[in-house]
This record gives sequence, structure tokens and C-alpha cells, in this order.
Amino acid sequence: MYKSAVAAILAGAVLFPAAAADSELYVNGGLAIFDAEGANINALNLRGGVEFYELFGAEFEAAFGLGAEDVGEFDDAQLEVENQLSGVFVGRYPVLPNADVLGRIGYTTGELQTSVSGVSSDAEIDGFAFGFGGEYMFTEALGIRTDYTRIEVDNDEVDGGLNVFSIGGVFKFGEVR
Repeated sequence: MYKSAVAAILAGAVLFPAAAADSELYVNGGLAIFDAEGANINALNLRGGVEFYELFGAEFEAAFGLGAEDVGEFDDAQLEVENQLSGVFVGRYPVLPNADVLGRIGYTTGELQTSVSGVSSDAEIDGFAFGFGGEYMFTEALGIRTDYTRIEVDNDEVDGGLNVFSIGGVFKFGEVR
């Protein structure tokens, strides 16, 4: 129930600004690397968002693990990203005609799966998320984006938080009036 309520709030935060005049819809997808307890876990990262008032926007993000990685001192201990969902506000500042720097702040929820000697358990990764990055557009519709996000997790199993590095392609649909 709690996750459904959070998902509804995050979806509303992303979709509400779409009604703003001169907004621009975009999607991007690529690779995210979750740095957790010494393991670098690869995940597919997908985002959809809306840019409004030229400098501000909101986006919804989803990541799904691409396999488990060895972690810790044990040979048979593994960690995997099951899923991660975020709703964030994005601030943009143009530094070149086709390049923007980005700031991100929001909330994330998700699940990591740990496995030791064949015994699995799940760890929740709910928490505050913030980060920064950059975007370069090759054309009006196609570009590339990279960013760093810190997820502050209130879960002892995750030892404080996660660092997420991502890179992906961007497709902008154009202005919505």
C-alpha cells in the first residue's frame, strides 16, 4: 500500500507540470551503475520527463538490474538491483548552446536482492535522492546525458546509501502546447 501511494504521488509530480505552457517532453535510457558495498551493479535505466519554464522540470525514473555482482569477503555472496523507481525535480542551466548542466532532487524507492550460499533476502532502498549531471544535444531531438545520483537509504543492510552513475541517450519530443 505504501509503495502504491508513493508511486501515485511521484506520477502526479511528473505529470502535473505537463499542463504548463511551452513544456517539452523527453525520454532517455541507458546504463546505470549502482555502487553498493563495494559491488558495481549494472542496471538498465529508463527516464521520462517534462521540461517546463526552460530551467526546471520533473522526471520519473526506473532501473532494473542486469545481473548479480559478487560482494564482500565471501566468494558466494552476491547483490542485485531488483528495481528502483524515482520521482525527481530537475534544474537545468545552459552552459553552451547545446549543453546543459543538471541538478536533481527527489525521492526513490526500490529493492536490492542479496544472496549468500543460495539463501536470498531483499533490502528496501527507500530514501532521499540528489545529484548532478550534464546533457549535450547533437540535434534538437537527439542527445546524450550523464549524471551522478546519491541515494540516502535508511536501511542498515545497505550501510548508509548508494551512489549511482548513469549514461544514456536522450530523445526530446518537442514543445507541447
